[in-house]
Amino acid sequence: MSDLDPRAFLDALGYPDVDAVTPVSGGSDTAVFRVGRHDRVYALRVFRSEQLLVSQAEVLAMHAADAGGVPVPQVHAHALHNGRPALLLDWCDGGTVVEALTRWPERASALGVTCGEMLARIHAVPVPIEYQDHSWLRWGGLDPGDPFFQRIDAFADHDRLLHLDYHPLNILTDGERVTAVLDWANTHAGDPRADLARAVTILRLDAGDRAPEARPILRAFERGLRIGYERAAGPLADMQLFHVWAGRAMLHDLAPRLAANPPQAARVRRWISLWEGRLAPEYRSSRV
Repeated sequence: MSDLDPRAFLDALGYPDVDAVTPVSGGSDTAVFRVGRHDRVYALRVFRSEQLLVSQAEVLAMHAADAGGVPVPQVHAHALHNGRPALLLDWCDGGTVVEALTRWPERASALGVTCGEMLARIHAVPVPIEYQDHSWLRWGGLDPGDPFFQRIDAFADHDRLLHLDYHPLNILTDGERVTAVLDWANTHAGDPRADLARAVTILRLDAGDRAPEARPILRAFERGLRIGYERAAGPLADMQLFHVWAGRAMLHDLAPRLAANPPQAARVRRWISLWEGRLAPEYRSSRV
């Protein structure tokens, strides 16, 4: 999206009179710009043309999270320009948890606890009626004909708000508290254990290529995440089933990247096999 004209999107959003627009690092799905206007700072988020429903779902999720006491960017405007959806959001205080862990590695466990407590708060948010279905399983790449789909569908809860991309690049902090949770594009209603398992799976498997000295810091953060979550939400049972689901969801979600990175794909498959080996046979998935 490097050829986008951010000022044209700002015009469409009703904010033509801005002082400065600067591109920043965005995800693979969106382009992000920092926008200065009248002593305020905003974030312009531009989606791909086929992501209209995704952008609308993200607005819905942030409104619900905000009403539930979760710190999220305020949505100031959303519009289409040349067929592409765009949102204008508050630019939130704080840096990413990745930046905080780099600056204060000794705080990894404490930051994990804080982030775990925030994830539990997300799961306590009342779910908008639009999310009350079982689509979180299909989002994870499971086919309804797969015996594993049927088993987890019968076993799981389906009525809790899930972020499904809760990782250190999507959480802002001042080093002590969570100042904002970003990127709600994957939000669904489902079982909270799936969200925690996905967060852990991202920490474990997306960190495999990082420097060896970063891994114990991430492990300390992960331990804190689990502690903080269970401190706020209570102990969690039968996580094996959801770690399998999270591994399969990663294979589906990152398919193009994993096709170009066979070592990482192999790590994901080993993760699935590890947790499948701990399941009773009737809960195991079909071959992936």
